[in-house]
Amino acid sequence: MINRNALVHIIVALCIANGIFSPYLAMALQIVPALMPEVFPKTIGWVLFFSSLFVATATLLFAGVPAALYERFAGAAPESTAPMWIWLIGVMLLSLPALETIGNLL
Repeated sequence: MINRNALVHIIVALCIANGIFSPYLAMALQIVPALMPEVFPKTIGWVLFFSSLFVATATLLFAGVPAALYERFAGAAPESTAPMWIWLIGVMLLSLPALETIGNLL
């Protein structure tokens, strides 16, 4: 059985992959320049980096909602891996559009 730490690493890796290859990156490219810290120059490289980070973070947060609701209402034990599996499934579902982009690149 996979432990909680391994599941967290898999979840984060899928979120990063979704942040890089998501078709929603185009929408994030329009939003992110207004949200970027002023310390960074608004070059295309930095905007792409922060857009990818924005999409990856949004994936992580939105996929965690069903897991948090399950943990709250089902009263799962702290050592239970069920919420982590729900979180992983949520990330996988939100990452499905990125698979088409990856398929087009191959």
